[in-house]
Amino acid sequence: MSLRTNIILTTPIRNRRIFITGFHGIGLVGYISVRHLISTLPCKRVGFLELVQEPANCAYVFNTGRLTTPGELYHDETNGVTLFLAYWGLPGSEKAVYSFVKTLARWVVMNGYEVAVLFGGLDSEARGDDPSPLRIVTTTTYKLRGYATCGAKDMEVNFFVVGPLALLLNEFERMDFPAIAILPYASKWRADPSAALVGLEFFSNCFGVRVDVEKLREIAAKYEEELREMRRLLEEEQKKREGAPYYI
Repeated sequence: MSLRTNIILTTPIRNRRIFITGFHGIGLVGYISVRHLISTLPCKRVGFLELVQEPANCAYVFNTGRLTTPGELYHDETNGVTLFLAYWGLPGSEKAVYSFVKTLARWVVMNGYEVAVLFGGLDSEARGDDPSPLRIVTTTTYKLRGYATCGAKDMEVNFFVVGPLALLLNEFERMDFPAIAILPYASKWRADPSAALVGLEFFSNCFGVRVDVEKLREIAAKYEEELREMRRLLEEEQKKREGAPYYI
């Protein structure tokens, strides 16, 4: 089975400043971040990811009442922001994913974007006593051109970025293109909207794009409260199972 990918625009993009994407990694941070930006910025759907698979076996899904494709492009003309949203993990073999990443990176560079911003999550179990809420990874060109890091620390050399996000960073490095990965610490066991909130606030401050995060803040707070309640109920159930101490 082979899989080829193409990026198809249905609407012209004029103001091309920032390209943004993220994938289904740790804490779903990349996916949550991109979805939130699309829902809060004045975005319109301008294109999609075309899967050319042999034999034909393409999947589609209904989302909020309309048919969506496996990956879609949205654009905010006011801020010059284009976002790529993958609705689920990229399909196909590792070779097919690498082919897609090369296609996407080439499309970003050839279409004249100034910088790429990639959202992902960093395993919170590796945080230790680090007071910083996130780490960043940048291409060499990003810092050489003087793009802001807003005081964020680079990820330690003994940590690794993996998956499509890592492949994109490698492609942008190879093409001498400025790119930054924003990696807030996140839970690897569940969706982590609180981590996505941290990353979005950092992005907004660094790039001057106003992002309304109040709804996400409410979702994160409610989610954390539900988790605390679940832990409390589990602890109570555990105590009931253990019962009162007994003596012989």
